[in-house]
Amino acid sequence: MEAYLKKLCFEYQVEEKEVKELLARMEMVYLDKGETIASATMPEQSLYIIVSGILHTFTTRQGEDKTVRFLSEGDAILCYNTSKHSIKTLTRCVAYYISEDEIEELCATSIMRQLMEYQFYLKEEMNVNTRKLTIRERYLSLLTEIPDILYRVPLKYITYYLGADVTSLGYLAGSRK
Repeated sequence: MEAYLKKLCFEYQVEEKEVKELLARMEMVYLDKGETIASATMPEQSLYIIVSGILHTFTTRQGEDKTVRFLSEGDAILCYNTSKHSIKTLTRCVAYYISEDEIEELCATSIMRQLMEYQFYLKEEMNVNTRKLTIRERYLSLLTEIPDILYRVPLKYITYYLGADVTSLGYLAGSRK
């Protein structure tokens, strides 16, 4: 089983067969680095399942992107019009894509309901965890989820996500055991 599929099945507690049925109804898309797939100006809702690459959910303050969450292989992301967050690729990405109309049609299936419910649960959990975890705990959690992120993503996104500066990030990286 491919790594993204294995992670998706484990993360969302769904059977491989169900995921493959869903993927058969989705379109494979190739996204360039820096491509925005969701923002306040994009009215369409859609679902992406990431096969490869790294994306981030972010807010823009004073002209700078401030990372809220990283997404990588095996993550599913529901994109919808929001004034709070946008989603952009940080590396070249390959993903499965399904549009709003097809999402509504598939919501009757158990896997689509599970993916949608998990997205809303994840947002709430992310807000709670952000307030609870130390910078070190967030750093270690991030490296567990995306081990090579330090080599693939500009440090400015990682430091904002952690709530640290570059010096602190260097210390964390050096002291990691």
